[in-house]
Amino acid sequence: MATSTGTISTSAGPLDVATLVSQLISAESQSQLTPLTTQASSYNTLISAYGSLKSAMSTYQSAIKAMTSASFSAQKSSVSNAGTGSNLTTDPFSADINGDDSTKILAQKIQSAGISSGTTFNAGDSIAIKIGTNSPVFVTLQANSTLAGVRDAINAGKTGATASIVTDGAGDHLVLESNTGGTANTIKVTANNSLSGFFYDPSSSTPSTMTQTQAPRDATKAASGNYAVAVSQLAQAEKLSSASIAPGSTFDNGLLAIKTGSGSTTIIKPTTNTLAGVRDAINSSDAGVNATIVSDGTNDHLVVTAKNSGSTNTIKITGTENFAVFNSDPSGTVTSPNVASGQTYSAGNLTLKVGDSSFNIAPVANGSGNIDLTQVKLAINNANAGVTASITNDGSNDHLVLTPTGSSATAAVSLTGTSDYAGLSMSGMGQLLKAQDAKLSIDGVNVTSPTNKVENVISGVTLNLSKVTTSADNFTLNISNDTSGITTAANSFVTAYNTLAKAVAGMTAQTPSTTLGQANTSAPLASESSVQTIMSQLRNTLFSTVDGGNGINTLSDIGISFQKDGTLALDSTKLSTAATNNFAGIANLFAGTDPDPTNTTSSKNGIVTKLQTLMTSLLSDNGIIATKTSGLQASLKINQDRQTAVQSRLSNLKDAYTNQFNQLNLTLSSMQSTQSYLTQQLANLAKSSG
Repeated sequence: MATSTGTISTSAGPLDVATLVSQLISAESQSQLTPLTTQASSYNTLISAYGSLKSAMSTYQSAIKAMTSASFSAQKSSVSNAGTGSNLTTDPFSADINGDDSTKILAQKIQSAGISSGTTFNAGDSIAIKIGTNSPVFVTLQANSTLAGVRDAINAGKTGATASIVTDGAGDHLVLESNTGGTANTIKVTANNSLSGFFYDPSSSTPSTMTQTQAPRDATKAASGNYAVAVSQLAQAEKLSSASIAPGSTFDNGLLAIKTGSGSTTIIKPTTNTLAGVRDAINSSDAGVNATIVSDGTNDHLVVTAKNSGSTNTIKITGTENFAVFNSDPSGTVTSPNVASGQTYSAGNLTLKVGDSSFNIAPVANGSGNIDLTQVKLAINNANAGVTASITNDGSNDHLVLTPTGSSATAAVSLTGTSDYAGLSMSGMGQLLKAQDAKLSIDGVNVTSPTNKVENVISGVTLNLSKVTTSADNFTLNISNDTSGITTAANSFVTAYNTLAKAVAGMTAQTPSTTLGQANTSAPLASESSVQTIMSQLRNTLFSTVDGGNGINTLSDIGISFQKDGTLALDSTKLSTAATNNFAGIANLFAGTDPDPTNTTSSKNGIVTKLQTLMTSLLSDNGIIATKTSGLQASLKINQDRQTAVQSRLSNLKDAYTNQFNQLNLTLSSMQSTQSYLTQQLANLAKSSG
């Protein structure tokens, strides 16, 4: 019987599992993950943009903080000389304006009487503190307290004053200082029961138990005007130089005692016996002097200089034994040890040394045939050695006193005696510079100063003296309002805002498309209402009204206005006119402050004052930028969590697809084996049938 010769065939082969799975996962990712990554990119772009906005605003805040009241009320000084002649002095002094403490605002400070350590104040007792026109703030002790507890309770009570404790011989004192300076912010204190010792009210008929230790003061400035100034003497620090000291000399015995001005005496015992050791010991002490070594090419000299200038900062050095060579008296004289009245001399020699010159002194006997202290004095004076000898008496003993004169006035002096004259031996350092004050006259009033920096003689003015003037000079110091400084400050104010405005404009710009059908290009913050709110608040602040300017109440009054592009422009002519006519009004417009510092919205606050408050708020941790950034970061976190979940789901799906297609490959492989078997069997059947 004939059989069929048909065959079974298939072209199916192993599936490309990796490609199939990749394509399927890519499709899933496109629909689930891509929208999330696109959204995350948008969040990151906004977070970065708000970071740039914060940076630009921080720069503006720094610029505003640098603008103080002084920026808009600056004064200037000039010095002129109306003297005649060819030898006039040039630049004998300069002036700094409003740089000292005399014009700065001060807060009132009051202090209680002394309180014994360990004194207890009772729980439930109260103290009321009133600052200026503010309502009093009551502080009640919650438990029995020491003075430290009272202090802490006051500081925790936000009373407008800061409490502290000082201690002296009378005991502990509670000190209260107003947190705000000025005469409008004085302190009044009332208390009850155990706290009743704290009372201060000068207007009350009841005597205050607390006393004022610092009077309140309003900020002022130097008085404009002309001042005639003449300088007759510059201040200088005393400087001493020892006699010549041979290199290698040692100082093995004795010590030094140094006293500067009214300070205490410092005892110095060098640990190294060389001249350098003496210098180092002096410099490491607290003697109020500096020591150096100067060489003349052959010998060394110890030079000692007072750290502070002024006539009261004289140097007195007393040396014993080897250190006697460093003796020095503020008078510039050298004084011998005690000499008994009627002392006579018959044997020995005297050698006088003035600087590097030596003189043999040979006293001649008097009419009685004796050589006494008077004959020694005469012999020294007749030697023309550059010193004048005199005799003083301290009530018990005589002293020979040597005073350098003329060209030897700054020389070191020593007198060395042998035998009978040994008791006259003495030495003293040369006085290179005498301690002296600066002397000057201002409008005919004589003034002295221990330094060449003369403060507070003219309120708000510090004079820096550098030269002595002469009778031919006629110097005038002029203090005037610095209208050019106002212009500089106003320009800085405008520039600072314009820098911010331009930066924000770049962050919010929308660029129209030039291609039909193509969308406009927008900067990251173009649609952010928060940015619009910030700029609106800034503009409102810039053109708010300030009280108390006597006709200058807004920026437009001095020539500052907005332009069409949102930046500010300055009319220099209008500003100059305003500065000339109402200098104080401009300072008030920019930097005025309400006496109550807590009233941050007061119309008495100047534009800069208001801007500083606004910028602090905008850039605070709970300000609009921080809040917006935190919201974006929270949204980004949610997005990232969703991405993680989707990626996990896609990973699981990839595994499932891979398993399914691998199983299908196994099935296909099995089918192919079956096909081959059946084909072979059919072929064999056909052969057997033939």
